[in-house]
Amino acid sequence: MIIKQAIFDLDGTLLQTMDSLIKTGNSMLNQLGFQARTSEEYRFAIGYGAKELVRRLLVLSGDLQAEGLEEAYVIYMELFDEYCTYGVKPYPGIPELISEMQKRDIALAVLTNKPHQMAQRVLDTSFAPDTFAFVQGQDDDLPRKPDPTAAFYIAEKLGATDFRQVLFVGDSDADMQTAVNAGMIPVGAAWGFRTVEELIANGSEILLNEPLDLLAYLK
Repeated sequence: MIIKQAIFDLDGTLLQTMDSLIKTGNSMLNQLGFQARTSEEYRFAIGYGAKELVRRLLVLSGDLQAEGLEEAYVIYMELFDEYCTYGVKPYPGIPELISEMQKRDIALAVLTNKPHQMAQRVLDTSFAPDTFAFVQGQDDDLPRKPDPTAAFYIAEKLGATDFRQVLFVGDSDADMQTAVNAGMIPVGAAWGFRTVEELIANGSEILLNEPLDLLAYLK
């Protein structure tokens, strides 16, 4: 398989960011008088952007219509500005995978539903500034995953001419759906926040148990 470009999700794919999300979300809930939620609940609430995470946390906490969403979101974003890099670290094998892909002249990018400014700060904790040719976080001008618009935009920035030469690597249904919708190769990261069953059900063509498994497909 000829691969010229690769687009990575961030949370649960490149970096273990669960601690930062739980720290921010539970601090927000505590300020609003709600109890903390469990890591298992966060696993299935993450992946669709910060505001959707806040909405899901409110629903889990008993605000079934998320009537307090706007107030809660403001609090969340203020806290996230402080905690977005809390406990963040790359998954084992990710630095080595990225290095090998660079040696093979594969252009790398990141597409995440995490707010853009925070996404760049989080990436800077673990990667050199020139690691990714393009980083795209949540932006009001671009619809969130699984809409393929941002994936097309990034592929154009990377110089892609054949989307079947573009890997889209992620750990959630939203990532696999984005890849399918964009006509790219969906690569499921089984080490992330979601289940193998979810990745397969949503179109994963390559399933990785660990990051370096991808090298077998790059020959």
